[in-house]
Amino acid sequence: MLRTKNKKSLIAKLLFVAFTFAVTIGAGSSTPFTPNTGPSLLILGDSITWGSDYFAKAQKLVAGDGQWVNVVLDGQYSRRVAFPTPNTSIRMSGVKSYLKLKDAGLNPDAVIVALGSNDVALETKPEIYEKIIRDLMNTIGNVPVTWLTVNRRDTKAIAARSVVFNKILIKMTAEYPNLVLSDWYSVINSNLKLMAWDKVHLTPTGYAIRAKSYQSLARDIYERYWTATAPTTTTTAVTTTTTPAATTLPAVTTTLPSDTSTTVATATTIATTTTLASATTTTLAKTTP
Repeated sequence: MLRTKNKKSLIAKLLFVAFTFAVTIGAGSSTPFTPNTGPSLLILGDSITWGSDYFAKAQKLVAGDGQWVNVVLDGQYSRRVAFPTPNTSIRMSGVKSYLKLKDAGLNPDAVIVALGSNDVALETKPEIYEKIIRDLMNTIGNVPVTWLTVNRRDTKAIAARSVVFNKILIKMTAEYPNLVLSDWYSVINSNLKLMAWDKVHLTPTGYAIRAKSYQSLARDIYERYWTATAPTTTTTAVTTTTTPAATTLPAVTTTLPSDTSTTVATATTIATTTTLASATTTTLAKTTP
């Protein structure tokens, strides 16, 4: 009985290994959306993102919260952040994939980026990492972005470059205030069993955790989007000065009595005019939506 269970377990593991291998060489998809509607969230990633949707229904998990009108999960095997040199590939470039989605009518109000694993496997220079990260950030523009850090461990050299890539990401947050990082690197480091046999992709449990992470990040980035776009109330002081019309008092005439010693009466008339002016200042609060 025990041998039968072990055999089934081994078969299941082998099937998963075979499927994971298939993912590394040919998996990719983009979930549908309604063009020119929003708010829209784009999750832009590689085969790890694709696996999170296939194994753990990440897109449905995020969409189930009901915050975003469109939740587009676009994951593609071997996808890089961008190419440091001109390249016509749309499928393999995060930058070109983003532009293709824009052309199709998706206008992301926020983006979760899960790219970099394939870049650290192929590029070795920190300045290249900085260049491609800046390329994608400039392409996305001034909307909230959350970027998951990288942890690829198939060789020691690639593992070391993952650390360098993440340091460049940290550096770039100073240049892009709309960029926030999610520490996926530490999630893997705390439990290496979440990684599949190739030390790049994930186990079913790992994909489930990754999908939950997308859901949590989608909630957080929605708050950032809402804060950035919510109407603001500005109070402006408006001063109104009212000056009443001048009031003129009637002339006061005083006639002095006749001097008994003089035959000519002397009449002295004093006209006194007083103008009252008062300024009433009223400050109104004007609310601008």
